Amino acid sequence: MTKRYFSLLAVCSAIATSTFADDTPTNSLSLGKTYLRCYPQADSNQWDCAEYSSETNLPIGRSQIQQAPNAYDFVLAENLTPAAQSALLPGCTGMYIDPLGDQTNAPSPENTPLIVEADDSVLTGAQKAQLDGNVQISQGARSIRADSMTYSRETEEASLAGGVTIRNPGLLIRGDKASMSTTRNQASFENAIFVLHGQHIRGQADAIRQTSDSSIVLEGGSITSCEPGSNAWSLGGAEIKIDNEKGQGTGKHITLKVGKVPVMYVPYIAFPLGDQRQSGLLFPSISSSDNGGLDAAVPFYWNMAPNYDATITPRIISGRGAMLEVEGRHLNKSFYTESNIAYLPNDDGGQDKDLDTLVSNGDITESQAHPYTGQNRWLGHLSQQGGSASNGGWYSTIDFTKVSDQDYFRDLGASSFSEQNQSYLDQRAELGYLFEHWTVSAMAQNRQVLLYDLDTPYRRAPQLNAIGHYSVNGFEFKLDNELVRFDHPSNEWRNGDTLITGSRLSTDYRAAWPIRGRWGFIKPEVGYKALGYQLESDGLASSAESSPTLGAAQASIDMSVIFEHRGGSIMQTIEPRVYYLHRAYTDHSDLYALTTDGQNVNFDTSIRTFSYSQLFRDSRFGGRDRLDDANQTTVGLTSRWYSNESGRELFSASIGQVFHNADRRVGLNGEELNTGQTSELAADVSVMLGPLSRFYVNSIYDTEAAEITRASSGVYYHSQDLSTLANLSYSYVRDYRQSSIAAGTTEATDIDQVDLSFVTPINKQWSLMGRYNYDFTQAQELETFLGFEYNDCCYRVRLLARKWLDSNIASLTDNHDLEHDQGVFFEVHFKGLGGSGAKVNSILEDSIRGYQERERRNKQ
Repeated sequence: MTKRYFSLLAVCSAIATSTFADDTPTNSLSLGKTYLRCYPQADSNQWDCAEYSSETNLPIGRSQIQQAPNAYDFVLAENLTPAAQSALLPGCTGMYIDPLGDQTNAPSPENTPLIVEADDSVLTGAQKAQLDGNVQISQGARSIRADSMTYSRETEEASLAGGVTIRNPGLLIRGDKASMSTTRNQASFENAIFVLHGQHIRGQADAIRQTSDSSIVLEGGSITSCEPGSNAWSLGGAEIKIDNEKGQGTGKHITLKVGKVPVMYVPYIAFPLGDQRQSGLLFPSISSSDNGGLDAAVPFYWNMAPNYDATITPRIISGRGAMLEVEGRHLNKSFYTESNIAYLPNDDGGQDKDLDTLVSNGDITESQAHPYTGQNRWLGHLSQQGGSASNGGWYSTIDFTKVSDQDYFRDLGASSFSEQNQSYLDQRAELGYLFEHWTVSAMAQNRQVLLYDLDTPYRRAPQLNAIGHYSVNGFEFKLDNELVRFDHPSNEWRNGDTLITGSRLSTDYRAAWPIRGRWGFIKPEVGYKALGYQLESDGLASSAESSPTLGAAQASIDMSVIFEHRGGSIMQTIEPRVYYLHRAYTDHSDLYALTTDGQNVNFDTSIRTFSYSQLFRDSRFGGRDRLDDANQTTVGLTSRWYSNESGRELFSASIGQVFHNADRRVGLNGEELNTGQTSELAADVSVMLGPLSRFYVNSIYDTEAAEITRASSGVYYHSQDLSTLANLSYSYVRDYRQSSIAAGTTEATDIDQVDLSFVTPINKQWSLMGRYNYDFTQAQELETFLGFEYNDCCYRVRLLARKWLDSNIASLTDNHDLEHDQGVFFEVHFKGLGGSGAKVNSILEDSIRGYQERERRNKQ
């Protein structure tokens, strides 16, 4: 393997064996201008050297190498090549450029001759050699430069003085003086500096020791990723070891300085060089809110092995106490696993002035304000992907998350408004196998409800699926079989209604003859759906059927034709689409009113949200508990505009409606005769406002009521390099119904919200970011934040001031002033030493569309 650091053993040995012979005179001998070209002997440590009398005979002399522009090889951006400018890190005014260039395909130094140059050389007896004036020693991409060099054969040591420079690909060391030992294969430099070009790291030290071909040690030194002339941060101490081959650094008695101010001391630290994973402390994240008080977390990254690691984060929340969070990752040929554990013992209850105000006013009790005081709170999460389903064979999936209480995320772990108001935590495990024509799987699933006003869904314990796909002479056959046992931890719904449990077998068999071409497609299809139940007798009325079965045949034809018109720079299409569906009515009376309080069988079924894409589905229900009757024709029309030059879609518009040829009788909660002859009108529009911006509108229009019942629209923009992102969206739903599975718990309200988010650079290093999410129906802000980012070449600082709706308090009071939490979030990232906590990043990624891709693109 090619060595990355230049060992001087070869240099000194070459000088010794080439200049000292057995007959060397004991007095001094001046050899004048010296050029040597040496090759190592294959069977010994000796060298064969030949002398050249002029530079013209020296084919690869180091005098021909381009000299560095400054002591650190730092090149300003305006002097970089276009390729190097595109790779420039955010906030940087230049980069370290190795004058040796790319040595990826260069021959191994061990396979190239050793070149020695000096203005003058003097031999003293048989023990000492002195090289003076522009001493240059090179072997391939390795090189040494100094004003003078002395080698003692007796001590087998060499010393260099005057502008000592050692180069390897990616490494530069400079010092006033240097000494080397050929027996110990070590070198030391006084008053030295170094540069790791690829890692954008430089340093200085009272002394630098090269302890092996792959590591150096700084004594009384410091390192930084800041550009020359800046010491915004530095890591200094008694000893710092840099191992470039492993991509890691370690230090003893280390002090972190911001400018000249010490801010942290650690007796030992380990840190990565560049993107290498390395055990060690990451830098803390700090935030403050009126809910939990001051929140500080200090992560420790533990790189246990190349295929598994852990992040251990002690965390202190002033209003709640000390807690511990642990994240682990593991990868092997069969599985990728992530796990998270968090534990807060003996919660102090929090410091929320708004809740304390409600208590003092007598609006709520102390136990309502601080329900978890003295309790242990925790989180557990396991995520795993296994197998190789893409290539056939077995696969597995685990997605399991559980928390101690419904308010865990709101109190301890919420990074955004949407996260703290998610409805469920999934707890699912699935194992399956992909055959040539069949996929078989088994799944168990439970969900933990996080919102107070929702019922806990059924558990699937288990769910078995067998799905077959065949293609014969252009015909496609699908055989879908599913068997599920639905269980529940309770015997009744939240409102006291009886809860039905049991098993369901559903089948869906279809045969289709699709024909596709550039002109469009046509797909006739026939099929048969069937349902069979085995219901638990507990809670059922004496007259109820515990094993109901039902089935229905169906037929459909779906067809579309594409008309193209090419003219000038635009190609326009007109794409009419017609979909006819017929499914026979089947009596569902055995599924309705099976208990004494009139409960229906409904394990997982709801009415689909109506949209343009829903027009061409074969059921108005989501789930498998209803076989809806249908005799309907859907008509849709789409037009698209494409650029003939780039092929990019510039504009698209779609409109469609369902025409019912017969009344519908099957309903979600009983026989519901629906005599309407048409559905609502659905329309989608998308317009490119340029190569970097798009505008869209989705709307549902009730033709009978002559009003819009659902609409969403928005515009988003991103710059070419994603440094600027802007998103504006509006959502409206008339009489939005948030309902539980139990009957009688449906609540209707309008959704009328606007959401604005952005991040944009103010100048080269400053960026501004913010979000404004407002609900017009409730006349209140859902989330608002404004922050800034300062991005220097060697560090990044982000600060957010945030206000968000606390849904826990909102359920206790009508006072809008008390419904919100406020907080300040601070994060610092010292580049080259790992990052801080991820809270600020999580807020931004969840709130600003495209932010995660922006971070990845800009290598933040």
